[in-house]
Amino acid sequence: MNILLIPLSKLFGIITTLRNLLFDLGIFKSHTFKIPIICIGNLSTGGTGKTPHTDYITNLLKSEYKIAIISRGYKRKNYDFKYVRINDSVSDVGDESIMLKRKNPNCVVAVCGDRVKAISKIIKEHEDIDLIILDDGFQHRWVKSGMNILLTTANNPFYIDNYLPHGTLRESIKESRRADKIIITNNLDFSNEKEANKIRKNIAKYSKEKCYFTSIEYLSYKNIFNNDQLKDISDYHVVLISGIANTDTLTTYLSKKTTIIKHFKFKDHHNFSEEDINKILLYYNSIRKIKTLILTTEKDSIRLLKFEQKFKNTLVCYLPIKIQFQNQLTFDKELKKYVRTNKRNS
Repeated sequence: MNILLIPLSKLFGIITTLRNLLFDLGIFKSHTFKIPIICIGNLSTGGTGKTPHTDYITNLLKSEYKIAIISRGYKRKNYDFKYVRINDSVSDVGDESIMLKRKNPNCVVAVCGDRVKAISKIIKEHEDIDLIILDDGFQHRWVKSGMNILLTTANNPFYIDNYLPHGTLRESIKESRRADKIIITNNLDFSNEKEANKIRKNIAKYSKEKCYFTSIEYLSYKNIFNNDQLKDISDYHVVLISGIANTDTLTTYLSKKTTIIKHFKFKDHHNFSEEDINKILLYYNSIRKIKTLILTTEKDSIRLLKFEQKFKNTLVCYLPIKIQFQNQLTFDKELKKYVRTNKRNS
């Protein structure tokens, strides 16, 4: 079956290469704005941790600068411009944008398919904004970002991938040259310098930018409906619900903490239905003789909130995460320098 996808992948590669060439030649024009713009993206489709890294950078800078975050709002009803509010529905603005707004309530968060339109509108209506962060904007070349941060995973780096639909690449691995910084995510072992050097060496064939490595740190479990903390789940058996691109890191972590007795695994950004929830609860209620909880990811919890009444008297928690950097001080210093030296009206 995969062999049959190769011709389609080659055609996709020709189209995306031609598009990038038109930008490189200036036939397609990139818009420049007099405000620092940090773009966080990847060459592939999903699963590299763009939103958690967006949150990391936002937390790094929001005490000093007024920040606006712009996302496309994946799988929402349309791609028109909309400011995101904490209590917005997923169908209107997407799950990741709501998560970013909940974690950063004092930041402007907006969704729009047209990043040029979104930036223009925000800087006109919010004159105090110092910095724009684009979540998943690497392919949106209509905007000329001041700093492009490219993410790729340690277990599937872009240089061993293939074009869609045979692989997950949205554009050529050679386009990594547009990145100002490259982050290798989901790196579970910072001490494995041999593997890190192998990745650096392969990436150096396409980009001379420094590589940074990050991993996921899991925090205390929280009830999705009231945010009460649950510090230890070792006494519980877990019914896991996931609708994210890659669950390997999550299940590896949980297997060391507890027993996963059932994993309801859905596609990334899955729009949970009543039928899904009924199926999950039917299983959960069938095993009530043992101490059990339902566990999900923070992103998935946003899409489960609307089923609060169905989960009444059921313990449902999510597992928050944060990003850990190797060489964090260097990365933080360079980002702060970029924003400081390019600050609006400076």
